[in-house]
Amino acid sequence: MKQSRGVVEGSGRYRRIGEGDPVLILSNPQANPEWWASQVVELLVEAGFEAITFIHEGSAYDPPSVVHDVKRVIDHLGLKDVRLLGWSQGAAIAQEVALAYPGTIRSAALIATYGRQNCMDQVLQEAWDVLSVGGQELDPVRLAMGLLTSHPAHLLGSDAFVSPLIGARAEWASTGATSIEARKRSAAFIRAYQERLEPLSRTAVPCLVIGFEQDTDTFEVRAQEVADAIPESRYIGFPGAGHLEPVIHTTEVMEPIIQFFRESPQCV
Repeated sequence: MKQSRGVVEGSGRYRRIGEGDPVLILSNPQANPEWWASQVVELLVEAGFEAITFIHEGSAYDPPSVVHDVKRVIDHLGLKDVRLLGWSQGAAIAQEVALAYPGTIRSAALIATYGRQNCMDQVLQEAWDVLSVGGQELDPVRLAMGLLTSHPAHLLGSDAFVSPLIGARAEWASTGATSIEARKRSAAFIRAYQERLEPLSRTAVPCLVIGFEQDTDTFEVRAQEVADAIPESRYIGFPGAGHLEPVIHTTEVMEPIIQFFRESPQCV
């Protein structure tokens, strides 16, 4: 299997796996695709695509700067007719790249996306801001927040499901385990990404939007808003699923995405 890694100075790091039509995978600075997208990459490569993961390391994380840096990577790699796959904040980035560069982007799969900040999201972001700079005494709170915003209630009520997670998530929640800088970069994007539904109505790229009924991080209603805003987009909802559905049930989430990518028309 063909693989390579590289850096686009001033924009970020990328990794290319497989051969075929390119799919660029986007996420926020705290969700390193090296861990969350490994099975996504495998499924894309098995389906005959080239999977490219991107970790943004540009000097600014406001939406226009991130979009510009993604385009720099696309140009640096000489990619044509690119398909985008974004999860959460990565999906918000992907839809903005699709809006800005319709002649370059063939299609976009937007998983747990959003086009505005709602009241509950603002509450959550303020809580994460406090937790990101707190000491060891807040480790249990970070752990609880991480679990509650990642998984649906019916799974959190199962000891068989939660018990194996506690050790790994406790390490993630410990002081210093999550980069404060990554949290700041993610928060900078969120603060600046407001009221984008009307601009997204001018998107000319085919989009597939996926939402999860029990998503208590980005919330399904916000994904539905994006699907309503983007002309002729397709929407798929996953009943009973939480925010981490692409990690827990990757095959089920990727199946319609791969089919959508295969059917996407070439850029015009």
